[in-house]
Amino acid sequence: MGRQRDSRFEMLRILAILFITAHHLLLFGADVCGYLTPYTPDAKGNAGIFANSVAVTGVSLFVMITGWFGVRRVWRPFFRLIIVCAVFGLVAFLLAQSQSVVPSPPWSHWWESAKFTNWWFIIHYLMLLLVAPLLERGLASIDRKTMEYILLALLVFNLVFGFAWGYVNASGYNVVHFILLYVLARYMRLFPDAPVNSFIRRFALPLIVVCAAVMGLLFLADSTAWSPSHTPMVWNYNCPLVILESMAIFSLFIKSRVKSQESRAKSKVSNLKFQSSILFVARFVLGIYLLQSAPVLVPLRNAFGRWAYDWAGYAGLFLALLVIAVACWVVSCVVMTVLRPLLSKLSTGENVKQ
Repeated sequence: MGRQRDSRFEMLRILAILFITAHHLLLFGADVCGYLTPYTPDAKGNAGIFANSVAVTGVSLFVMITGWFGVRRVWRPFFRLIIVCAVFGLVAFLLAQSQSVVPSPPWSHWWESAKFTNWWFIIHYLMLLLVAPLLERGLASIDRKTMEYILLALLVFNLVFGFAWGYVNASGYNVVHFILLYVLARYMRLFPDAPVNSFIRRFALPLIVVCAAVMGLLFLADSTAWSPSHTPMVWNYNCPLVILESMAIFSLFIKSRVKSQESRAKSKVSNLKFQSSILFVARFVLGIYLLQSAPVLVPLRNAFGRWAYDWAGYAGLFLALLVIAVACWVVSCVVMTVLRPLLSKLSTGENVKQ
């Protein structure tokens, strides 16, 4: 559907990766949301709860970008992503061996780091790629009424049988939910004047605030979710509030198209430079996710996040987020530059947002 990289969505891609990293630091670094140790309001406060209620949308935003543009080719990006994961896994293993802050895995386990199955998101994203041709065939020349029926069926499947009942897809951490996000993003692109899309676009910022506030308040009201043995339902990826908030954030970057055109008319040179910078940064952000969530580096990430939070609270945690993101991005630049000759052979004609 459009192969040219769009700075709006590349900026959204950067934001999604930062949200994912922040989500991990809040839950497993600072441990302010009751995932590792029981949540206690007096000791841990409420700020992390509401911050996580925004950061939890990171994965959804990343998948929605793919759904917005669509997938034209499957096997090239499929094998490309497996190769990238293997290389970044080995790089993560070497980085883990070079530090002494936390115990590192034995050298004999190096091969385990090269498995793409180390990242749950990658597994289900690859499955989404395999399903994409079927989705694209069904979405070709589809009318609005038919698409709304399809979305209704997917929402019932995910929200009623999944989120509410817990019979299947209880958390949204799987390809079934990714399919919903894929179709939902395409609906936002094909039918921008649909009442739901118009409403979300018009009230995007208030919706983000309301969704985050309600998620935070629901968590605080449900003390049974404060124990690590009970995962809070409000932060499941298929929670209606998470879906609505993701759509609202996504719509902000759709709306920015008009503003960017006006900006180009006023300051074309500076705007082009800004867009080029965004495109350059976004080219390597996948490496941030792969490195900071690689199993061999997760203990180091969590230890650094915990130290930063104990040192300076949320200001320290924000600084830790920036340090981790920049450090991983620099490593990603080097790795992807070395891999470029190999990946270019697999990327010819590719139209997939990785």
